[in-house]
Amino acid sequence: MSDSTVYLQPAYILQHRPYRETSLLLEVFTRDYGIVTMLAKGVRKQKSKSAGLLLPFTALKLSFSDRGELKTLVGSEFVRQYPLERLALYCGFYVNELVQLFLHRHDPHPALFAVYRAALRDLTLGVGIEQTLRYFELDLLREAGYEVELAVAADRAPISPRERYDYRADQGWVLDAGGRASGTTLLALAKRDRLQDGIAAEAKVILRQLLDGHLRGRPLKSREVLATMLKHL
Repeated sequence: MSDSTVYLQPAYILQHRPYRETSLLLEVFTRDYGIVTMLAKGVRKQKSKSAGLLLPFTALKLSFSDRGELKTLVGSEFVRQYPLERLALYCGFYVNELVQLFLHRHDPHPALFAVYRAALRDLTLGVGIEQTLRYFELDLLREAGYEVELAVAADRAPISPRERYDYRADQGWVLDAGGRASGTTLLALAKRDRLQDGIAAEAKVILRQLLDGHLRGRPLKSREVLATMLKHL
């Protein structure tokens, strides 16, 4: 291995697709190098020991050649697996899709990497899935440079639990009797409180508005799948 090799970098596979007859192209979220594309040569061969490791929701340590835009995988070590099932599995794909859409390639986000790991852990436990997603979304917006002040209105007055608000991208939260957000929900999100019942439902609407404002019409495939799945639960 040359001096351009990165050794044992903590990483998660966000997406993989076949390449030629025996290889894979991987979209990888690494702790210190951000999102990178890697070529995993020969891992689809019958005798390959790596194919079963290079899957989403598996914590890995990857070694790769760091020459050029396309990295070449040269080694992989298993750390642990997050066995997501049913709803949690689709939520995991949703989280992976958000990471790919909001983060710039090769831009390290070690704090979000830790948040991502915690989100996989919580999704695996299957408790408070909606809350896990909402706080991951907030952390992602912050790390991507789109942090939203939740406890202060556009006029710099404190958010009141007795009022309703609407979000305007060029201002912030403005008083609006018919607004989507209650002050109670905004303050709960700001304090990272437990999200229950009506607050959880309203928080979902609020975060969708905030995310969609930056997606600029780009659809989320995982969101469509999740919506279909929830109809049948």
